[in-house]
Amino acid sequence: MLRISTAAMHCERSKEANLNKMLALVDEAADNGANLLVLPEQALQGYLTSVVAMDCSADLAKNEFLFQYQNAETVPDGPSVRAIAQKAQERNIYVCFGMTEKDAEVDCKLYNTAVLVGPEGYIGRYRKVHQPADELHAYYGGKEFPVFDTAIGKLGMMICYDAWFPESGRELALQGAQIILKPTATCHGTLDHNLDEDQGYYSYDLCERATALHNGCFFVSANQVGLCGASDYFGHSNIIHPNGRIAQTTGEQEGIVYFDVDDPEQEIFKAREVGFSGLFFLKDRHPALYTHVCAPNEYSNYNG
Repeated sequence: MLRISTAAMHCERSKEANLNKMLALVDEAADNGANLLVLPEQALQGYLTSVVAMDCSADLAKNEFLFQYQNAETVPDGPSVRAIAQKAQERNIYVCFGMTEKDAEVDCKLYNTAVLVGPEGYIGRYRKVHQPADELHAYYGGKEFPVFDTAIGKLGMMICYDAWFPESGRELALQGAQIILKPTATCHGTLDHNLDEDQGYYSYDLCERATALHNGCFFVSANQVGLCGASDYFGHSNIIHPNGRIAQTTGEQEGIVYFDVDDPEQEIFKAREVGFSGLFFLKDRHPALYTHVCAPNEYSNYNG
């Protein structure tokens, strides 16, 4: 049996405070028998103060890039990365978490990164490919969607905005990913926190469930919750079945939820080959006809 867990975490503008909370969440998940825990995007440093108004003023106490630079760490050698990897080894659990990564060779080059560690220690990283708004000023973009073969299955990672692009999940699924992990930092778009009218939440929920359904994969997101900087995050860290239905969610509460899967491969098989009238969306594709999907065009911001 596989026990999947995900956390909604309130982050601060303090790496030390966030690290202590992350380590405590790993202990809590392990104490409850989890094999896998997913933590939010930028859980270690805290996300940008605002995704649409990054402060790069001469006031160094407020300068957003300087804050991220001073608190960034290399992967896998940064002290916080090593601490989480050591905790994962001690507790025999896989952990995916978000952070600001500093390039080991180019000092001022930063990435929005998801790190995967486990019982074997450091496993790998994913650098966010699709970057919205002021992330383009703070971070360099990733160049690949890696999939990692582990004792609990093949794990792929994406981060937040990546989920709005169906190509992200499809790329992971075509490499054999069985569980897609998505650290995220997605916030309320309405002052009254009315999720029924919040387009940000609606599209967040829709894209997550669609990614799971289209690719027949388990999908696990972990969102920040509460106020951090200028953003108020809505939580709803989700564990989604390969049939596209939400199996567990934190809602808007901070904490961890769990979902038990007796046989993940069997559940994936049933979702792909049985659950939707025997239609399997990966098998029934016609890639030779999708001539415009990967071709640069007038809408492309990145042409390789």
